[in-house]
Amino acid sequence: MRGAVWTLWMAWVCTAATGQEMVADTLQGRGVAGPYTLTWNRLVERSEIVLLETRWLTRDTDYWIDYAAGQIRFAEPLRVGQTARVSYRIQSGVSQRNTNTDVALETELARWGPAALSLRGRIIGDPNRPTTDLGLRAAWQEPTREGEALYLMRNPRGDDAPALLQLRSQWRTDTGWQGAFRFSRVDTDFGDAKPYGLASGRQSAEASLLFQPDAHLRTRLQWSLAEPLRAGAPAQQRWNAGLDYQIQQVRLSLERHIAALGNQPTQATDRAVVQMRPTDTVQLQMEHQTQTQGERATQQTQVRAQLGQAMELRHRTLDDSQQGRTEESGVAMRFGAPTVQGTVGLEQRWREDAQHRTAQLGLQAQLAPRLRVSGEFEAAENAGQMRGYHLQAQPISGLQLSLQAREYQGLRGLNLRSQQAQLDWQLGGGLTLSGQLAQNPLHQGAPQPIQRKQYQLRWRQGAWDIEAGYTEQSQLGQSLIERRYLLGMRRRLDAYTLLGLSYQQSEWERDAFLREAALRLGLTRQMASLYMSLEAQLQLPRTDAQPQQRPNYSGSLRLGVQF
Repeated sequence: MRGAVWTLWMAWVCTAATGQEMVADTLQGRGVAGPYTLTWNRLVERSEIVLLETRWLTRDTDYWIDYAAGQIRFAEPLRVGQTARVSYRIQSGVSQRNTNTDVALETELARWGPAALSLRGRIIGDPNRPTTDLGLRAAWQEPTREGEALYLMRNPRGDDAPALLQLRSQWRTDTGWQGAFRFSRVDTDFGDAKPYGLASGRQSAEASLLFQPDAHLRTRLQWSLAEPLRAGAPAQQRWNAGLDYQIQQVRLSLERHIAALGNQPTQATDRAVVQMRPTDTVQLQMEHQTQTQGERATQQTQVRAQLGQAMELRHRTLDDSQQGRTEESGVAMRFGAPTVQGTVGLEQRWREDAQHRTAQLGLQAQLAPRLRVSGEFEAAENAGQMRGYHLQAQPISGLQLSLQAREYQGLRGLNLRSQQAQLDWQLGGGLTLSGQLAQNPLHQGAPQPIQRKQYQLRWRQGAWDIEAGYTEQSQLGQSLIERRYLLGMRRRLDAYTLLGLSYQQSEWERDAFLREAALRLGLTRQMASLYMSLEAQLQLPRTDAQPQQRPNYSGSLRLGVQF
């Protein structure tokens, strides 16, 4: 099937004059995401290859690895029975064996149809404090129900060994019923139970019941208990019941939540939500919530109406038996013409004798085919203001300019100016120049306390692609300065072969001067459905490295096939 990819990775290490070698660990799933401890620590960075069964995982997306500690954590829990293979390089004289190697054991003893009994264990090889978990696991799995019972003892030497007990079950019927139950208990002396997703010194239970006979109605009932095992410690219980019903343009949701939080007064919360859409352009939502805890009671009502894309109205009322009454109202309007669009927002808040007003205004205008201007303004009563603009222009063919600035005068406690200028210029002949100057640049709408300079020159012509870049960044109010230099070259040797060479140097300047550099050479070859990638790397040690450290040389060969 097109798009289905199966990748087979092989690694080849250049060991001449490097003292590096490739090792591999096989990790057995424990039902948790991690961390899983590898055999070695102080690994060669970015040298790992991680396979889950036959699927190749991506760094910083499917897993995160701590090279210094030699530990890996997965984005999704590694299920019991799953295996992950982690291959990585170690450096002679630098890498060391982890003293707490984690080995999981599971052996099936007997099976009766959908049920199985297995021996379960885990060994942590810390010479100072070796740990052994040993016990039994019973599991059964059918199309409409499944369950598991797990009992483990830690360092079993007699009848008084600390134990872990976990029971879970779930089922469903063809009439729309679903149920689940879970109970766990971990003795206080058991110690670290995080590898099993539990905490020592407590017992907990959870139960849920769901009924959904059709696409319109859904009801649920949930209960949970958490109780510490130490004497005198209070237990916590929670109940939740809810109903959702939807017909055509109306949806109704009812929910009641009760929490008994140990020594605190019981908390009860009731919530009702009605959503209506009488026409394609009108949406209404009404929500009412009451909460009581001891002598304190609160009531909150929210109403929201949206009229197409042009207007939105909202109002919120909060009655607190201890803090009084608060009301908030807001309106947002959008308007526009073929060349001009704008937004206006007004908010007002009343709290007893105090009032607080906020206004927002935004405007965008296409003044010419090559000139676009936008402005924004926000003001809060007795709390400052902010104004800004954004200019995008193309003064000549191939040249793009962008100027953006914001000035804060007390709004949100800020008194600063954020400004950013960016240039992209197609000079002709395949040459492109880009640059950026920024002070307090915006990130997700908030100014960041940094100052940045960034330049890039790139040339593309035929089979050649060459670029050079420089970035300088400093934290405002601090003496730290970071600089990065990049020089790269790529050439397509033919329709199926790509050659790449890059040099990157990083510098840090504060109380001392630090520098590190890396040189990479890569070759990729496409052969029908098979492709091959060869990479060699030279990494120079940092200037503050100890004298005995030498440059690191490494290489890798990767093969892949797509069908």
